[in-house]
Amino acid sequence: MAACGGCGPGYATPREAFLSTTREKLVYLPCIVPDKTRPDYLATVDVDPASPTYSQVISRLHFPYLGDEIHHTGWNACSSCYDDSTRSRSRLI
Repeated sequence: MAACGGCGPGYATPREAFLSTTREKLVYLPCIVPDKTRPDYLATVDVDPASPTYSQVISRLHFPYLGDEIHHTGWNACSSCYDDSTRSRSRLI
């Protein structure tokens, strides 16, 4: 298994992570405008099957500049720190 500075067990495979943890209720998708005619944006999608807005984009955060390269984002703690209660994946950076 992967290690993140010696913390948390991580998961051997994406399938193991999928089967071993709580399902996400929201996902954040970077939406890239390839021709750069307008800024990229971050879409928030509801993935909670019990929600009335399930499978819909519920928010769009438009970035202020062309070419912001929002695909270079990630969580402030990697997934192998999942089981370390002192670490929090609370910020998308």
